[in-house]
Amino acid sequence: MRAERTAARLAELVELWEAGGLRLEVAGTFPLERAADAHRMVGTGHVRGTVVLAP
Repeated sequence: MRAERTAARLAELVELWEAGGLRLEVAGTFPLERAADAHRMVGTGHVRGTVVLAP
């Protein structure tokens, strides 16, 4: 199932975030040089949350 991607929906999500009603779970943060490690982590299918690549 995919969420609808529209400007209106994005505005709703921003409003929810600003009100403190949206929580994001980060499963891991990797430097860009370790993108392959991040990809392997996601590929396991056992990741709960978002995997972030940082500069």
